[in-house]
Amino acid sequence: MLNLKYAPPPADLAEYISAFYLFECDEGELVDIERADVAQFRIILNGEAQCGFPDGRFVDYPCIALFGPRLTATTVKAHSDGMMRLFGCGILPAGWALSVRKPAHECANKIFPAAGVLKGDFEGFAKALGKATSFEEMVEISIANTRAAYDGLESAPLWFIRAVDKWLESGISPDIGELEDATGLSRRQIERLCKQTYGAPPKFLVRKYRALRTANAIANGNDDWQSLADEAYYDQPHFIREIKEFTGLTPGAIRNSTSRISQLTFGRASLAGDVKPLVSQT
Repeated sequence: MLNLKYAPPPADLAEYISAFYLFECDEGELVDIERADVAQFRIILNGEAQCGFPDGRFVDYPCIALFGPRLTATTVKAHSDGMMRLFGCGILPAGWALSVRKPAHECANKIFPAAGVLKGDFEGFAKALGKATSFEEMVEISIANTRAAYDGLESAPLWFIRAVDKWLESGISPDIGELEDATGLSRRQIERLCKQTYGAPPKFLVRKYRALRTANAIANGNDDWQSLADEAYYDQPHFIREIKEFTGLTPGAIRNSTSRISQLTFGRASLAGDVKPLVSQT
């Protein structure tokens, strides 16, 4: 059994949290691929896991972990004597800026014990999740914990993040000049703020979200993916190379559901209308 459940955040957290989720697997040993994504907060309720990066590093998951923004696909290795269970949530750029005391680009493709970076009673949080009898109860516990953790923190630069999100949503290959016009900032200022909040400069973000949106369309049988490919990529090799860098899979492997974890994560599209467009489209 391999299962991944998603739940959208409430309206007051929607700019900070992408979605809550519960991953369960009873296979004992699992090796698979996980695509690039926003930062993540994860608690392992049972089992253990490692994250493998393209540079050859394999990093053990702390039991209560904070993942910086992932700018590339990674390998997942998981082991459990019983049911592997992991609860987590995606941390959007505004959530990162609000709650994490480090610039996002300094934490990209890295994993930290959450207690050393975030505010909160994580041991108590993990115990409460372990006692929960349903996913819905876990989500309610997590919502309460997140609200308490965010209370009293200084506000995030929402005006800038909203402008960047709107820019990324505006087209498959938006022009940086449009973002300069929308924000009134110079290109250097935009690059600095994007790195601090998203973990990468705007040109890289265009590549990342272009590939993930295209891959999401392929995985969900959206016929528009071919027009996206024709519009956004120089040629077929460029198309394949970009998709593989950010998902770990070729377009054909995505169509054939070669990676079960990737296929499950693309199920986040079902949250459309309840989460930010960049969440459901990637």
